[in-house]
Parts: sequence; structure tokens; C-alpha cells
Amino acid sequence: MPDEEAEELPHLIDDASRELFGITANDTFYPALPPTMRMQYGRAEWDEQFEILGRYAREPNAYWSSFGLDCCCAEGRSLHCVKVFGRQLICALNRLHPRAALTFMSDEIARAA
Repeated sequence: MPDEEAEELPHLIDDASRELFGITANDTFYPALPPTMRMQYGRAEWDEQFEILGRYAREPNAYWSSFGLDCCCAEGRSLHCVKVFGRQLICALNRLHPRAALTFMSDEIARAA
């Protein structure tokens, strides 16, 4: 990948993240949370929300399937995009962040999530 493309990639990921979820990965880190949210959650409690992303599971889709999502490839492994968008997806699915939304889902499906 040429250097120009490598430099632009984080910006493209952030743009895609805003379009898909209304927030970026950086928005999900404790110091970036709105003050009202930091009053609601302690740092450890907030970080616990994302532990599933680093956990090994025999069935990598078990967590996601509880929301009606399939985040595995045809071989049954976790999709690579979960590493990039997992925090934002968790915020949107669990309504953790006030700006997080599932913009790629229909209104009916998003309300059910």
C-alpha cells in the first residue's frame, strides 16, 4: 500500500464509521466520552463493555447472534471489520453512547436491537 493511501486510511475508516454508527472508535474511549457519560460510568465499568472484543470464543458469532447479526466469514471466523468497528457496534447495539446509531439497518430492525 503506498504511503499516501496508508495515511488516508484512518480518515476513511472514521468517515465510514460515522456513516454506519454515528461515531468513530475514538469516540468510544473513556476520555472522549461526554461528561454526563463519565459521571454515569467509571472507567473500568465502561471498558468492561468491550471485553467481548478481545475474548477468544469457540463460537465467535455467539455474542453478535444475540442481536440477530452474523459477524463471521464463510469459514466461521470473526470478520476483520469487527476489529475496526466493534466498539462502535457495541455502543449502538447496547445504546451506550448518545450519538451511536445503527444507520445501516432499517428503523424496525434498529428498534428491535
